[in-house]
Parts: sequence; structure tokens; C-alpha cells
Amino acid sequence: MKNKIIFWFGVMTLTALPALNCAAQEGPGPDSEEVGMDEPAPGQPALGPGMRGSMGPRAGMAARRGMGGPGFLTEEETLAVIKKYDPAFARKAEDLKTIAPARYKMLLRMSGNMFAMAKLDQDENMEKDAVRALALEFDSKELSLKYDKAADADKKGIKESLRADLSELFDIKTRGQELRLKHMEKEMAKIRKNLQSRKANKAKIVDQRLDQLTGEGSGW
Repeated sequence: MKNKIIFWFGVMTLTALPALNCAAQEGPGPDSEEVGMDEPAPGQPALGPGMRGSMGPRAGMAARRGMGGPGFLTEEETLAVIKKYDPAFARKAEDLKTIAPARYKMLLRMSGNMFAMAKLDQDENMEKDAVRALALEFDSKELSLKYDKAADADKKGIKESLRADLSELFDIKTRGQELRLKHMEKEMAKIRKNLQSRKANKAKIVDQRLDQLTGEGSGW
């Protein structure tokens, strides 16, 4: 369950990336190009610098090492997962390697981390949802650019396609938020049960601590 929560944080943040495909319109950028990662997804708190804090220590270590660390997927393995569920999006992702290398590396690294978590949980649905969310976000940015340049007669059809993509993306993100809420409710139930137990056993707990501090408790 914990892996799934971390995974969905990753999905939501990755789909909040600036328009990766806009690089195709702008031309290639320098390899040292900064990629903004702090934009929160809808309904999510703003993140700290980068993605590392939100994806747990394993993802942070992988981000420092680059792709291919223990437990994480290589670039080739990550592209293979994307191709498995969406060959068309995989081709677009590969185009970024030449057009916008920095964005390509960021997309592949963070996707690889998430896919590895799905692999650990042996959950293909997690992989599929992650790929679909990324593809929908990419396509919605493309449609937005297309809408701006389209003739008035074509704008209605483009807008309807964009609406359909955003509706599906909303559903995917909502599943992640529901999973997070379910996890939080489960944790709250555990805390509440533990608190009730402590209250019921106050005298015993205080006596045990008193014995420890005074050295009067019985040994083994």
C-alpha cells in the first residue's frame, strides 16, 4: 500500500510537468535546461524543491544516482513499459531525446522510478494508469497548441477532444487521490485504536515508566 501511495504522488506530479511537447515547437534547448518539477497537481500541496521529498528515500537516491540504480528501471526498460501500453506516446517521448534532452531525461527517470514501484507490487494496472496519465497530459498540451492555431471552424472539434482527454485524466488522478485517502483513513484508525488502548492502560504504563526511571523494576 505504501508503494502505491508513493507511486500515485509521482503520477500526479509528473502530469503537472510543464508542457514537454512544447519543446517541439520551440526547438532544441540546452542539455542543462531547468525542468520545473514543483507545480502541484490539482488537489495536491505544493512540493518542496524537486520531486525527491515526495517520492520517498528510494526515489531520492535514484534521482541523485540517475537512472538504473538498484530496484529502478533503466531507460530502455522504461521505454519498453511505455511502448507496451502506448506505442504512439513512446515515439513522442523518444522524439524529446533530440528535441529537449533535459526534459527527456527527467520524464524517463521519474517514469522509471514509478514503474519500478508498480513492478515491486506486481500491479500492471498501476503501470497502465501511469502511462495513460502521461500520454493524456502530453496530448492535452498538443491539442491546446493546435487549438490556438486552428481556424474557427476546426476549434469546436479540437475542444471536444481536449475535453475528453481532460475528463479521462481527471478520473485517473481521482483514483490516486482516493487511494491516498483510503490509506490515511486506515492509518487514522490505527492511531485511534492505539490511543484508546493507552488511555485504558494509563496506570500500568505510568508504573512501568516509573520503575524504569527509579530502577526499581524487576529484571529478566
